[in-house]
Amino acid sequence: MIHPNPNHSRTAAGERQAVVKRRPRTRFAATLAALASAFILGGIHHNAHAVLVNLDTTLLGGTSARLDFALLDGDGDLGNNTVTISSIVTDGTLGGTDCSVGCTGGPPFTISDALGLGQFLQDLTLGTTVSFDLSFTTRFSGNGAPDRLSLLLLDAGSNLTLLDTNLDFSGDPVPVQDALLIVDHAPGAQVRFATVSSPALPIAVPEPGAGALFSLGLALIGGQRIRRRHSCVSHRTEAAAQARLSTSTHTPPGE
Repeated sequence: MIHPNPNHSRTAAGERQAVVKRRPRTRFAATLAALASAFILGGIHHNAHAVLVNLDTTLLGGTSARLDFALLDGDGDLGNNTVTISSIVTDGTLGGTDCSVGCTGGPPFTISDALGLGQFLQDLTLGTTVSFDLSFTTRFSGNGAPDRLSLLLLDAGSNLTLLDTNLDFSGDPVPVQDALLIVDHAPGAQVRFATVSSPALPIAVPEPGAGALFSLGLALIGGQRIRRRHSCVSHRTEAAAQARLSTSTHTPPGE
């Protein structure tokens, strides 16, 4: 005689329900990976750019210096652009920071042209290298001149520049002198680096887009692993449920 076991039925039903509930999670994980990829590529190629900057400060090693990041308005549209500075690293010694003029955060630090000027200052004792991540928007109202970001390397005591560079545009609508780099914020804008400086201070920048492609690869690999893991769990759970159903309906010998 067959004795139905209600517990087996409830267990099997629960297992089948678990299988049904896990599949949407797999699709959700894939959707998250796709959204992350779209966000990475959209941020890099549309209204924002990002770059890792490496400075060779060997010839100025031991100098008390100041990194002066300044964003000046040029198009009259206050607050339409921002710059974020993050991951400042040196083999020298980092000192204090000043994030009081058109600046928020810490770290990362974000400057804006909402007040006409956004400025972030980082004091440090130079070693042989300094690196940082720089991301910025590229909006332009079409009036006047594009907003301009500049980076100067100053003496921490006198606030005078430590370098004489070929990025010297004192007659421009948004003037700058002896900058290490500048960005004119408009669609398609790129970072312009000093190619000549005295004393020499080489600047290295990774291949454009390499960071975005690497991040995209990580997002896609993560999504694929999540899909495979949930797929394996779902198949094992479904097989267990079928085996328990088969056992519950089997008639033992002699009954």
